Amino acid sequence: MKRRTFLAGIAGVAATAAVGGAAIARSDGRPSIRVGVMANLTHAPLLAGLGSGRVARALAPVRVESRLFRGGPRVTEALIGDAIDVGTAGPAAVVVHHARHAGGSHGLRVLGGCASGGASLVVTARSRVVRPSDLAGKRLAVTQIGTTQDVALRHFIAAHGLRDAAAGGDVRVVAIAPATILAQMGSGDLDGAWLPEPWATRLVRELGAIRFVDERDLWEAGRFSTAILVTRRDRASDPRVTALAAALRDEVERSLRDPATTREEAYAELRRHLGNPGKRVDFDEAWRFMEMTNDPLRASIEAFASRAASLGLCPSGGAGGLFGERS
Repeated sequence: MKRRTFLAGIAGVAATAAVGGAAIARSDGRPSIRVGVMANLTHAPLLAGLGSGRVARALAPVRVESRLFRGGPRVTEALIGDAIDVGTAGPAAVVVHHARHAGGSHGLRVLGGCASGGASLVVTARSRVVRPSDLAGKRLAVTQIGTTQDVALRHFIAAHGLRDAAAGGDVRVVAIAPATILAQMGSGDLDGAWLPEPWATRLVRELGAIRFVDERDLWEAGRFSTAILVTRRDRASDPRVTALAAALRDEVERSLRDPATTREEAYAELRRHLGNPGKRVDFDEAWRFMEMTNDPLRASIEAFASRAASLGLCPSGGAGGLFGERS
C-alpha cells in the first residue's frame, strides 16, 4: 500500500464513522464491549486474558466480543469507524489516526500500556548487510504502512542518509503480510524486514536470518512503547471501557509474575484464531526481546508522533490530547 493510499483510507474511515456513537454496542439485548487485539506477542497479556476467560469474568455480566487484527492501523481505523470500542495497537498507528481526528469526538485516548520492545530489523545472510549504508539498494518489508515498525524503519534509514525508493531514494520498502515476508525472505525475494515479535525471532530461527537491529538499542534505557490500550475520546469514561482497562492492568501484572503461563495462553489464543502461529518454543525465545508494562511510555509515543509527522504520515503534534490533556 502506498502512503497516499493509506492517508486516503483514513479519511474514508472518518467519513463512514457512526455519528454520536457514545453508547457501547449491545448484542441480543445484553450490554457488550467490542475489543480489538493484535496477533503479535507484544499483545500477549490481552490475548491471554481473552483466551483464558479472565477478562470476560472480570467484566461480567457485560459480554466481551473480541476481534483479532494483523496491524495497528486496522485497530485504530476500527476504533474511529465505530467497529470496536477499545483495543491494543502500536503507538505509531495511534498517533497517526489521532492527529487527523484530534479536534472531534473521534480523537483517541491512551488508557494504559501493554508492552515495551519486541521489534527488530532482521536481514538475510545473503544480503551481506553489515552496516546501515549496506541497506542501499535492498528490498525491505513491513507488515503495513503506518505501523510502528514502518515508522521505525523509515526513521532509521533516514537517520543514515537513505530514503525510501518511493520518494526517489535508495531503499525499497514494501508492505506485505508476515507469512509472505517469511516466504519471500526464504526465497531471496526480500533482503530483510522490520517486524514485531514473534515474527522477528521466527525469521532468525527458521531462516537463519540475522538480527541486524534490536530496536531496544535505539532507545534510552532500551524501553519504548510497542503496544498500548486505546479507545475513542468519547468512550474513555464509559464504565465498561475503564473495567476493561483495569482487567488488562491485571493481566500485565500477571504476565510479570508468571510469564510462562501468559505465553502459553497467548499462544493458545493465537492458535485458535490463526491455526498455525509458529512453533511454541519461538514464543519463549522471542519473550527475551520485550517487556510487559502498564506504563504507556509517553515520551516514546511522542517521539513516534514526531517521526510520523516528519515522514508525512500525519500532521505535527499527533500526540496532543492522547493522555487526556487539552489537544
